Amino acid sequence: MILARLALRNLLRQRRRTALTLMVVVAGFLALSLAGGFMAQTFQGLADGAIRGGLGHLQVMAPGALEGDEAQSLEKALPDGEALATRLRQDPAVAEVLPRIQFMGLLSSGPKSVAFLGTAVDPALEPKHMACLDSLKDGAKVRGGGGSRWLSADPAAREVILGTGLARSLGASVGSLLTLMSTTRDGALNAVDVEVVGLQDQGLKELNDRVLTVSLATAGQLLDAGPARSRLSIVLKRPGDTGAEQARLQALLPETTVRPWFELASFYRQVKLLYYAIFGFMGLVLFLVVLLATANTLLMSVMERVREFGVLRAMGLQPGQLLALLQWEGAFLGLFGSAMGLVATLLLRAGLNALHLQMPAPPGTSHGYELDIHLVPGVYLVVALGLQATLQVSALFPGLKAAKLRIVEALRHV
Repeated sequence: MILARLALRNLLRQRRRTALTLMVVVAGFLALSLAGGFMAQTFQGLADGAIRGGLGHLQVMAPGALEGDEAQSLEKALPDGEALATRLRQDPAVAEVLPRIQFMGLLSSGPKSVAFLGTAVDPALEPKHMACLDSLKDGAKVRGGGGSRWLSADPAAREVILGTGLARSLGASVGSLLTLMSTTRDGALNAVDVEVVGLQDQGLKELNDRVLTVSLATAGQLLDAGPARSRLSIVLKRPGDTGAEQARLQALLPETTVRPWFELASFYRQVKLLYYAIFGFMGLVLFLVVLLATANTLLMSVMERVREFGVLRAMGLQPGQLLALLQWEGAFLGLFGSAMGLVATLLLRAGLNALHLQMPAPPGTSHGYELDIHLVPGVYLVVALGLQATLQVSALFPGLKAAKLRIVEALRHV
C-alpha cells in the first residue's frame, strides 16, 4: 500500500502531464464505447428487420428447400403446411405460426409485363407479428401510394400490395387492376386478376423493384396450392431461447428442416462481420495511440525523477519495488481514465440521443434512420479492461529502466 500511495502522490504532483495522459485515455474510451453503442443499435435494427420482415424467430421448411431453385411452383414445399402450422400452434413455446407461400411469375398491366417475386401471407395474422404495416406506411408516401391499406381478410378478395419500384415500372398505383401470371404445381400456366390496394417500401431498392404480397387465398387459386406451404415462420414467446427451441423443434419434426433467423439473414451476418472488422481495426489503432502516449509520459517521468529513484534505492527500495511503483502509476491512470471516460460516454450518449439526429440511408437502402446509441455495459467493461492492460504494458518499459538505475549514478544525476 505504501507503493500505491507514492504512485498516487507522484501523479498528483505532476498534474499537467497526468491530465494530458488522462485525456488520451478518456478519448480512447469514449471513441470505442460510442462505436460499440452504435454497433449495438445497428445489429438490433438489422435483427428486428429480419425477424419482423418475415423470417420470424424460426423457419420450418421442407428438406432441401435451400438447395437450388424450384423447377416449378411449390416443388420444395411442405405438402400439408396448414396442418403442421395448426400442430405447432399448440406448442407452449410458440406464440404464433405464420404460413407463407413464395412464388415467381409475371405481373401485367396490359401493354407491359414485369417479373416479380411474390409472397403469400395470412392477412389476419401477418400485421400482428410482422412489420408489414410499417413498410405500407412508407409506401403510402410515394407517388401513387396514397390510400394504401393492408390486404383484406376476405378469402374471396383478390388484392395485391406492390413494391414501390415494381409499381413505378408498370405505372401502377392504388386502385389499378393488374394480372398475376404464374405456373401451378402441375406446371400449367394460370392467371388471376388482382386490384392494387397498397404500395410497400421494403427499404432496399432491389426488393422494391421486384416484390409483391398477396393473400394465401389468392396464391392458392393462382398456384393451385391446396394445403401446401413454402415455409412456416414461427414467432416464439421467448426470443432468447431461439437456439434451444430450434434444436428441440428439429428433433420433434425430423421430416422437416428448422432454421433460426440468423442463419437465413445473410445481410445481417455480412454487416456484423464488417462492423467487427472495423471495430477491431479502430480499437487496435486507439490502443496503440494510448500505449505510445502513456509510455512516453511515464518514460519522461522516470528521466525527471532519476535522483528521486536513487534516494529511494539508497533507503532500501528494491529494483522490483521500483517496477511495481511504475505499475501502480499505470494502474491509477487506467482506473481514473476509464472512470472519466465512462462518465463522458454516458453524458455524450444522452446528448446525442436527445438530438434525434437522422442518419443518412445506408448504401442500397431507400431511407435513413434515427441515431440511438445503445447502452452496452459489456462493451464498456471490455474497453476498460483493454485500456487497463495497455497502460500496464506501457508502464513496463519505464519501470524496467528505473529498476536498472545504479544508486551512485542516480544520486549524481543532474
